[in-house]
Amino acid sequence: MKATITKREFQIMALYSKSLMFKEMAQCLNIAERTAINYFMRVKAKDKGRITRAKQSRATNKQSYKMRLKAEIQTIKAHNREAKKYSLHNAELSIKKQSNLFRLNYFNECLLFAHKSYNAMKLKSLKKCNTKGNT
Repeated sequence: MKATITKREFQIMALYSKSLMFKEMAQCLNIAERTAINYFMRVKAKDKGRITRAKQSRATNKQSYKMRLKAEIQTIKAHNREAKKYSLHNAELSIKKQSNLFRLNYFNECLLFAHKSYNAMKLKSLKKCNTKGNT
């Protein structure tokens, strides 16, 4: 039987699968980077299959993130072209600042995903326990 993982370990795995680096995970969860790595290593010791699935998901999510970022940068460039066209230089957007803002929004999406996923997992686990208890 596989050992269950804690809420924090689940959050680390969810953020890992969303292609965040350990430093970014630590920032999101307000913990030390080394602590994030330790949580990851605990999950690795408990359930190697979960790590394998997270790595596969990470590759897919990384590609998706790159495509979304590229589209965002193209939108910013189009906006800046329009601003220049109408001589609205003060309306131009900094690509670097907007990319950083996009990354921060991505962090928030990832945290929300981790929270919802954990709650769904716990609900599924409770239903499974209730089903076993009723039989």
